[in-house]
Amino acid sequence: MPSQAVRGHASWALWAALCACLPATAQATVFLCHDGRGGTITTDHLGSDCLQYGGKELNPDGSVRRLILTQQQQADQEQARQREQALRERQLREQREQRALLARYPDDATLQSARTADLHSVQALIDAAHQRLKVLAREHHDNELDAQFYPNGNYPADLRARMQINQSQREQEQQMIVAQQRELLRVEKHYKDLRARLQPLWARQHAAAGSAPAN
Repeated sequence: MPSQAVRGHASWALWAALCACLPATAQATVFLCHDGRGGTITTDHLGSDCLQYGGKELNPDGSVRRLILTQQQQADQEQARQREQALRERQLREQREQRALLARYPDDATLQSARTADLHSVQALIDAAHQRLKVLAREHHDNELDAQFYPNGNYPADLRARMQINQSQREQEQQMIVAQQRELLRVEKHYKDLRARLQPLWARQHAAAGSAPAN
């Protein structure tokens, strides 16, 4: 007994032969649809087999007008489209970021100047904290001298308050120094990474400028 696929092929061949004998106005669109048994069904309308298993719609001359995708194929196609769109958007975003970087840092000297300025700003905060610590150390020394008059530790309220405030301020300045030292490391790493990113962009820019025709 001929298989379903063979019958489908034979029916399509018969359909094509009949269509060839008809005038163009009488020729109908042909649907070749897969079925659940792996065969092919030829029909003149879009049936449930095409919607469920997929197929294709043919023009009267036998050329493919469109593919009929299953729901899963449509979902896969949509996911692929979204991935391609996300890739294009990421590439455009990277190109905009690269142009912005080159505009801000056109060469290594400009980058190093910015790095030096940022490091100087952080170091200035550290230096200022050290200066405040020196002042607080003198205040702490004065408080200790006053405290000698109260060997039992029964300090007056104003002296106790000055000692507590001084201790709190010295701790804050020390914390500030530690935090800004970490910031120095972060700034160094930032500019190191930035330079590594800019070097190929500079090289590409210089190569393009070198290959440009002279006026």
